[in-house]
Amino acid sequence: MKQEKRRVDASALQSFAKQDNALSEFRTQCLRSAMSLRIAFRLRHRRLSTLFTTIFASFRLMAAQPEINPSHVDVYVTPYYNSKGPEVKVGRFSSGLASAKDDEFLATIAEMKKDWDRLTFPELYVAAIRLYDLRYRKEAVYWFYSAQYRGRQFGVLVDQTKMGTIGSPGFELLHAQNAFYQLVGPYLNGYAFGDTDGLVKILEQVQKEGRRIPDLEAAYPGVTFKSKNEWESANTNLANGMNQLISMLKEKKDEISHQRAERGMDEKFSKLPSKELPSR
Repeated sequence: MKQEKRRVDASALQSFAKQDNALSEFRTQCLRSAMSLRIAFRLRHRRLSTLFTTIFASFRLMAAQPEINPSHVDVYVTPYYNSKGPEVKVGRFSSGLASAKDDEFLATIAEMKKDWDRLTFPELYVAAIRLYDLRYRKEAVYWFYSAQYRGRQFGVLVDQTKMGTIGSPGFELLHAQNAFYQLVGPYLNGYAFGDTDGLVKILEQVQKEGRRIPDLEAAYPGVTFKSKNEWESANTNLANGMNQLISMLKEKKDEISHQRAERGMDEKFSKLPSKELPSR
């Protein structure tokens, strides 16, 4: 069955069972809804887990996969990105990210890398999508997981008691980061978990970089954050939460590979080419 472009309102649920060793075997269950993203915004948001493993461990590769074209990320997250076009609305880098001209696109990526610490998570997510679609897929994985970290960082540091409702910057951004992960995850996770050794290196880099807290108030104007006295401890917990995932990837590499083969994930993603990003 062909997948239509969807807007998602539910977070992936996972249950851990059969505690045999230090790391339990797990199953993941992904609940999806046909509701639009705008309707989803009306739902009460679940508080984010402090452990980063609950962000990533659903993998998507462990659950039933939707029928997707693995070579092209077909998603719509209003108002930031629409794959039809594509249409990009993430501020100053929008034109370059949407460009079909390789030189213009690569020049934009180079400029973004120079301003890395100031990038917002919507900018990073859209850049990851475009890198993936234009076949810079290994580089896209790094941008995707960096976007995830900054999105979750935003989620744990925003003052949810003062973020308003539909139309308010904090509310819209919080739910947009969930939508980006839900929609883009099947593509980027599907590709990334084909190389667990490479993914471990990327996650370790993201974890290291994530310990530096950017100027969130400048990056997200109009959003009210928690007291800065709370930032360091909350962000440290977020970064430390990645340790279990990194350890699991190292210890369960063969099991992950076997399950990917069983579910046809390798057949779907392993043949996708990846170009090296030119150094500038």
